[in-house]
Amino acid sequence: MKKRNLLFIYFLLLLQTNAQVGQIAPDFKVTDTHGDQHRLYDYLEKGKTVVLDFYFTTCIPCQYYSPQVNLVFKKYGCNKKDVVFIAIDYNDSNEEVKAYDAKYQIEYPSISGTEGGGNGVVDAYNVIGFPTFYVIDSSKKIVMEIDPPTLQVFDFRFNQLGLSPKDCELSATTSSSLTTGQNLHSNIIAGQVLTIVSFEPITHNQYLSVFDHIGRPIYTNKIIPAYSNHYDIILPELGKGYYYCTLNSTNGVQIKSVAFIKI
Repeated sequence: MKKRNLLFIYFLLLLQTNAQVGQIAPDFKVTDTHGDQHRLYDYLEKGKTVVLDFYFTTCIPCQYYSPQVNLVFKKYGCNKKDVVFIAIDYNDSNEEVKAYDAKYQIEYPSISGTEGGGNGVVDAYNVIGFPTFYVIDSSKKIVMEIDPPTLQVFDFRFNQLGLSPKDCELSATTSSSLTTGQNLHSNIIAGQVLTIVSFEPITHNQYLSVFDHIGRPIYTNKIIPAYSNHYDIILPELGKGYYYCTLNSTNGVQIKSVAFIKI
């Protein structure tokens, strides 16, 4: 009987966390850790799709999935295109959120719970589980919840909404940065060779790392020599599945991430 009661309570919790999907999203106006204000409906009325990332700084699953969410943020335009990401913290201060963002390389706006207005948004959306990712479209409805928040799941669900990847616009490129014309020769890999191609001169060494679909490193810091327009990377034996690689500048800044499938 006790086990049945626990299952019933768990079922009720699931219903509560999903209760918002299909409903009108409550509007809010909040201030991020840099002092910039964000009003949800301002974005929606411009035709943007907004992803709300509900979390708190000591949440282990939130920390675990943050590399995946960072990839999605970059793959879909770094808040400069059709999709806007906003992180809504629960019950932490600005300083705690800033420390979290620095550690987990969060680049989209973060709203602290106690100083930025995050706690009020968590309450308005009836969020009781973390992380929770709600997607809101220009109809001002919560159209879906992303679970689990991996790049593969985001890609699938965004495709259902008709959203396509959009490269980030780099505000500035330095001599140590990657070129914007750099990419994989193919996103489907049959053997052990991953080929990097570039349509612009590359004047400095760069570094490539490969990760599996949940962010575990497979192959790190492979040097791509300067002036390489076409460079083959011999990978270790990879099982069939979904992977992604990051291309970093010589100072360690990640400029580009690209997904590929091993068949």
